Amino acid sequence: MKKLQGQVALITGGGRGIGAAIAMHYAREGAKVVVVDLNEANANNVAEQARALGTEADAFVVDIREPAQSAAMVERVAKRFGRLDLLVNNAGVIRVRSLLNTMPDDWDFIQSVNTRGLFFALQAGAKQMLQQTPIAEGRPRGKIINMASIAGRGGRAMLGAYAASKCAVINITQTAAQEFAPHLTVNSICPGPVDTDMWKQIDQEWSEQENRPLGSVWQERIRNIPMKRGETTDDLTGMALFLASADSDYVTGQSYNVDGGIVMS
Repeated sequence: MKKLQGQVALITGGGRGIGAAIAMHYAREGAKVVVVDLNEANANNVAEQARALGTEADAFVVDIREPAQSAAMVERVAKRFGRLDLLVNNAGVIRVRSLLNTMPDDWDFIQSVNTRGLFFALQAGAKQMLQQTPIAEGRPRGKIINMASIAGRGGRAMLGAYAASKCAVINITQTAAQEFAPHLTVNSICPGPVDTDMWKQIDQEWSEQENRPLGSVWQERIRNIPMKRGETTDDLTGMALFLASADSDYVTGQSYNVDGGIVMS
């Protein structure tokens, strides 16, 4: 039997990159997937690919910076599917800035999505999960997986606002795990540099600010990875499945580094 058969999974920022990879992996494991994103075309495309695998899927636009939209998002999922089993808070943004060049709008933009947006999406999802029956007898009522980052493990030059937001995600994860146990599990994943559109943005912005060749920042990061290669979205789907499945029912409040060995703790 597939590990997520019949479960309902909601993935924010699911239209591309890590979110899309997780949505498709969950669909292959039998989950009904709901893909939300600011880009409607991207979200619809992932949902269509999920349907092609024989599962139910939905897609719609949500701006998680607005708590009312997050609440409506969860309400829509519960109305259509009757429950919400898995919430993956993946939506995130970044800007490459030194501390002295970080403007208030840079800080506010990053925190509004990565911290505030995640917080209220988590809140909305938890409210629904706590009022429903367990996924199965003896299991939690739901599972929440937050996308943090190894940047949240310590300071990162040129990524101060982003690192602060991901540190907050780790702490929100721990707080939620304490408050919602034993009914829900709440964990986070800390990727390293992943070959996605976001890292292309990082490389471009960093290169422009330091007058470096395009691609040099990415290559520098790869050289420092013990596994000696860049991370792909497929490197993260196994951990995302573990945290969503019955295999992790006794795991909560944890933040897992999936980074090729950059951070060892």
